[in-house]
Amino acid sequence: MSSGVTPARVLLIEDDLPLASIISKHLTARGHLARVAASAEEATEMIRGGYRPTIVLLDINLPGDSGWSFLRTGGLDSAGAPPVFVVSATAVPPSRLREFHCAGYLPKPFAVPTLIEIVERHHSEADGATPASQGGLDAF
Repeated sequence: MSSGVTPARVLLIEDDLPLASIISKHLTARGHLARVAASAEEATEMIRGGYRPTIVLLDINLPGDSGWSFLRTGGLDSAGAPPVFVVSATAVPPSRLREFHCAGYLPKPFAVPTLIEIVERHHSEADGATPASQGGLDAF
């Protein structure tokens, strides 16, 4: 991460805890702040408790509520509408991403540097440039 840029506050909603740990370690090594929620319900509680992510990485197939349910029920409403990237092994059509106003989709398995690039690019856009959610969808 370049100097002068504030670190991203990443909310990773992922039930595969070994994968979440790897992603979190890489983000932290780059100077970002990463918090992991193993379910949509846990993510909702984090946000209700005051956590305000600048970017959300969302798995779809979660225990309990799905990622789509999390978005449908307004789990991020009080978080200031951070960009949401779906990170899932499930194929996601662009129409579904548009329906839920997602900034993009990263299919699993993915290269960690690609994920880091997404976080850094879209966090810096949210800091000063046009928000990613107002542009086109990113598919990686």
